[in-house]
Amino acid sequence: LPIRRVIAKLFQSYIYTALNDKEHDGYKHPNGKLFKAMNFKIAYIENEIHAKFVALNPQNEKELAQYMLMNSLKLGEIHLTNTSISLIERNSKIKSPMRVGGFVCANIKDGKSSKKIYLEPKSVKFQEIVYNNTLQKYEALFGKAYEGSLSIKLIEQKPRERIFHYSKGVMKAWYGVYEIEGDEDIL
Repeated sequence: LPIRRVIAKLFQSYIYTALNDKEHDGYKHPNGKLFKAMNFKIAYIENEIHAKFVALNPQNEKELAQYMLMNSLKLGEIHLTNTSISLIERNSKIKSPMRVGGFVCANIKDGKSSKKIYLEPKSVKFQEIVYNNTLQKYEALFGKAYEGSLSIKLIEQKPRERIFHYSKGVMKAWYGVYEIEGDEDIL
């Protein structure tokens, strides 16, 4: 499909159509940075679109599923009629430490040109950005400072970066495995 490069933006628009405007506006940290209380992953694999969605408030997951059942899935001008939806109940507690793997993107601006420089997970600046971003997101979503301890350790990093396309932009990220220790809410 020709939408491969914009599929994430189209799905994000679909989510914001289905959910309350507050989820689109996000949650503002005192420093002005906006955070969302949800996350999604969408991929186009062998002529199928696979989407995973998770939200801090499980009600948003149910609302999106209901909206999709009632209105089908429309990504721009593409109307997908053959869809299946499943909800996974998340009633088990997350244990600390936990291991997670995925692509995390962190960048800084080149002081001379304002061009973005994408950082590898093994760099000290990357680790600093991810740690601070996690604390800021917690504060924005919960409305209070995080009081517990937090540790985010890189266990493994893949040697080659992967290119991601979003909103006509290109981002670089490296796959990493992280061990995260903290209390239940921050996890």
